[in-house]
Amino acid sequence: MTARYGSRIPTAWAWRGVAALLALTLLVINLPMTTQAAACALKYTVQSGDTLYGIAAKYQVKFEELVEVNKLKAPYLLYVGQVLCIPKGAVIPTGTPAPTPAPGTPVASNLPSISGFHLGSVAWIALTNFPKERFMYIKAYQGSTRFWEYTNHQLAIIQTDKKGQFGAYFHMPPALYGERVITVCAKDALNDDVLACQTLFNADYYLERRVR
Repeated sequence: MTARYGSRIPTAWAWRGVAALLALTLLVINLPMTTQAAACALKYTVQSGDTLYGIAAKYQVKFEELVEVNKLKAPYLLYVGQVLCIPKGAVIPTGTPAPTPAPGTPVASNLPSISGFHLGSVAWIALTNFPKERFMYIKAYQGSTRFWEYTNHQLAIIQTDKKGQFGAYFHMPPALYGERVITVCAKDALNDDVLACQTLFNADYYLERRVR
């Protein structure tokens, strides 16, 4: 019998070895995904107006932990529909969900935001819903697409009031006088986090084009 079936036994063990090696390979491939899933308390889908700072504040997690678990890099820009891992230790907000507004109704937001306008050599910039009485860097960049790759121009260091607001006129650097579009960002002076950015259109540029 050994002589008859002897050649089949090594073959069977060889196939078992191949199967075990395959299973081990699949385990190693899926390990990072399993580790990341274990570090997540829940998943969050980015919506219009969201900032990384705002999401961290909403779930009461550290900004740095949110960046680390999602492997994000500066300037931490988000896009609508992006799915973020909220790290363990998050506090899920409670309360009655707000009613869905009718189409076309403005939706109030408690996230940091920038508004204003650009008039060639000056710009009006207003901050709302920012951390209260916090020092901020106000920086301007050329363009609206991949603006962070351009030289940043620091306009000022300001301090928000007791309501987390600020508004003022700023003198623009000569390099940005004739720019059709600029992007203005507010960065926390304590930890250098980008809290909000906004694209401003140069009204003088469009006025000159219309007159011509």
